[in-house]
Amino acid sequence: MQRRTRLTIAVVPVVAALALLVPVVLAGPGSSATVRFGNDDVASPFPPIQDHDQSGNGKFNLIPRTVAIAAGGTVTYDIFVRFGIHQPALYAPGTTPDDIQVTAFPFVNDPGGRLALGGAVGPPPPGGSATGTWTTPVLNAAGRYLVICNFAPHFAEFGMYGWIEVK
Repeated sequence: MQRRTRLTIAVVPVVAALALLVPVVLAGPGSSATVRFGNDDVASPFPPIQDHDQSGNGKFNLIPRTVAIAAGGTVTYDIFVRFGIHQPALYAPGTTPDDIQVTAFPFVNDPGGRLALGGAVGPPPPGGSATGTWTTPVLNAAGRYLVICNFAPHFAEFGMYGWIEVK
């Protein structure tokens, strides 16, 4: 009886993990995804440009950084700002962060390979926040698309970018 109990205790977590994993693997990419654009709820409440800590490393992220969707799908970005401005920009497959040139401060504004530019969200009122959403155009061609924050300090100083994998 004791051996049976141990076996059950060992097998149940494995079966549960497989039950969660199998639908994800079999389903493949969906036709849409949602990404959080900005993570201003982490680190200190002070603007990171004051060089007091590394808040920007946690704040200026896309979560998740990479999403996979099926051809013909879209990605919606939920934008949250407590400091500065966020503006998503979508670039063609094959574009890398190293290809992007900051051409006009305070925005990146590099039109080379850019497919779409969302509206700017922010700046928020003092002590408040600004929110918005932006949905990419329909992405029909397979490839790895780059999405950046077009606000130059977020992209150039903190690496605020992510990827859309279209299968």
